[in-house]
Amino acid sequence: MMKNNLNVRQMQAYAAICLLIFCDHIRITNNAITELIKHLLAMSTAKSLPDWEQAGTGIAITGRGDPVPAEVDEAIPENYKATFNTLVECCVEVGIVDMYGASTEQPRLFLEKCIGIVQSLGLELPPIESLDKLAKGEDEWGEPVSEAELSNLVEGIGLKL
Repeated sequence: MMKNNLNVRQMQAYAAICLLIFCDHIRITNNAITELIKHLLAMSTAKSLPDWEQAGTGIAITGRGDPVPAEVDEAIPENYKATFNTLVECCVEVGIVDMYGASTEQPRLFLEKCIGIVQSLGLELPPIESLDKLAKGEDEWGEPVSEAELSNLVEGIGLKL
């Protein structure tokens, strides 16, 4: 079990980082994947979490049981398709599982699955403490940060969208 003091926004950002690192590893790039990663990261800056959640239903890859677009599916090597789908669903669940109910351990557990998938491939993740740079806030969800703070975090750990 992973111990962290991250709020849900920070966990969502780290899950998005896991997906980005995985996609870089299997060398798939697609606008729909980039759109999903940007959406997941945008939770960090969202002033309205319900509006952010609703926006996620309108993107090409929702991670909510809908099939991925054919061009994305065709770009994923066969031996990574199931892993990709599981990782996408876990990444999305980090941010939405507790959206309309009580706060639980589920976001952390989904993040642990994301981390486990990436690490099972021998990939290196940035230190989870790097998320401490984002403002924490007073509750489990945290407060939104500025676009500049989010951009500095992503660039600071050496990632590019």
